[in-house]
Amino acid sequence: MRVSRAGGKGFTLIELLIVIAIVAVLAVFAYPRYNDHVKKSARKAAIGKALEIASRVEQFRTHRFAYPASAADLAGFELEEIKYDYVVTAVQTGGEVTGYEVVVTPVAGTDQANDECGTLTYSNKGTWTFSTGLSEEDCL
Repeated sequence: MRVSRAGGKGFTLIELLIVIAIVAVLAVFAYPRYNDHVKKSARKAAIGKALEIASRVEQFRTHRFAYPASAADLAGFELEEIKYDYVVTAVQTGGEVTGYEVVVTPVAGTDQANDECGTLTYSNKGTWTFSTGLSEEDCL
């Protein structure tokens, strides 16, 4: 008894294994790049929120002719999010509030916790600093 394969439809085991191998190789290279892209986009969103907070602090200064100095005033600008915490601190020189900093810290236990840029700090002078020492070109 011979079984003929005339008009047989389907895949052979070899063809299936080749496709699985190709998909596995693509996944090995694509997943890390995708993960990096997700981290960068979350960082960009955090940077956007930090700039939004800075804008609100500047509006406060425009209306009251001074930067917020009390803890109650500063707390009104802070945000908490799933991946980042945002804290606004007053910068004092000689007892007088002369500026502010928006500190954006990755939340422990999230993917952003080991972000290559670490903690982001934006000052009223328009400068960014990063706890890992990377430059603006690397992190923004």
